[in-house]
Amino acid sequence: MPRKAKNTFELPDGRKVMGSLQQRGEVWRILFADPDRPGKYKEVSTGKRTEREAWPEAARIVLAAYNPSEKPDPRKATWEQVIKELPTVGEFRERGLEAYTSRINVLRGIIPATKGPHDITVEVAKRFKHLYSTGTFTKSNKPGAKEYKRSSVTVASTIRLLSCLWNHLIPIGLASANPWESVTRPVAPKTAPTAPTESDIDQFFAWVDAKGWELLSVFLRVKALAGCRTNDLCQAQSSQFDPKANILTITPDQDKTNRERVIPLPADLASRLDKIKGTTYLWERYATDSKTFRPGRRNQAEFKPSLMYWFIDDIFPQYRKAFPARPPITAHDLRRRAITLMVEATQSVDATAEALGIHPETARKHYLDAKQAYNSAELFKKLASVLVPK
Repeated sequence: MPRKAKNTFELPDGRKVMGSLQQRGEVWRILFADPDRPGKYKEVSTGKRTEREAWPEAARIVLAAYNPSEKPDPRKATWEQVIKELPTVGEFRERGLEAYTSRINVLRGIIPATKGPHDITVEVAKRFKHLYSTGTFTKSNKPGAKEYKRSSVTVASTIRLLSCLWNHLIPIGLASANPWESVTRPVAPKTAPTAPTESDIDQFFAWVDAKGWELLSVFLRVKALAGCRTNDLCQAQSSQFDPKANILTITPDQDKTNRERVIPLPADLASRLDKIKGTTYLWERYATDSKTFRPGRRNQAEFKPSLMYWFIDDIFPQYRKAFPARPPITAHDLRRRAITLMVEATQSVDATAEALGIHPETARKHYLDAKQAYNSAELFKKLASVLVPK
């Protein structure tokens, strides 16, 4: 079925381009005929959350696509221009944009004399790496706060993200070359993933339940069951939950890998979720509940998935602070546990990866606790009679 355009954009030379707005999550995107590929369509984020604001931005995007000569000169592009234009590039999720913006601010903080991407030469990029890796940082703005050295993992991740950022800026004319490709990244020590023990998980959920906040208790249990990313679950809407079939669906535009996930829930957990679900968003009660369970915080009346994300992100450090002698639990630990237990049950990384929406190699490298999933002693016992020569 052909796409139905809802608006016509008229270019300065009289040409008309048909286009329509599509809402993806909280952000509106413009869909229009690709000027470089006849018969194909191009979809670009407007970065706007309301349809009224999206239309003027959509007109600017269409005009820039059909008039390449009007693209910015990379020699004059500023950091402010980069931050403004970045939401219009690619299929960025909100967390991705935050990561890129954060690294730009880090870069400007370390090399304050730069005005834009053009000032970052290979020599400047290498100097940034040196200063960033040898410098220190604090976790508090209080005078005399403890200073920390950055790990090789942090340095390598920052350089990788800056290189990815430049690869996005070059096609839109905000950069002419990628200097970060010439910067060597530190090799981080390899450590095998370790899943938390069931005893550690029990202690963590006992602490969570003691807070008496049903929304928090249910969210973390659904996350532990699904083994999904926190941001994917935060975006879920109430219409995606079927309380009769006990099924929660994560849509492709919410999932980082752009795949639909259907998550069967146990009857008791589905019943609890049904009682706390919101009208639009599944977890929108957080906006009102937080006034009771997080007094003194800056509470906002309107719910946004990002509010829930940052709240959940803060829960795990709170647990570590409350019980410094216990093994810490992180959001990734819940995902490691789900992947490890499922591989232990199925003895198949591929089947687990398909069920949990993750690439098999990513599961092996970052999440699977192989020692727990594959009991080598038991395998040897089962195959002893086969392995011994007759």
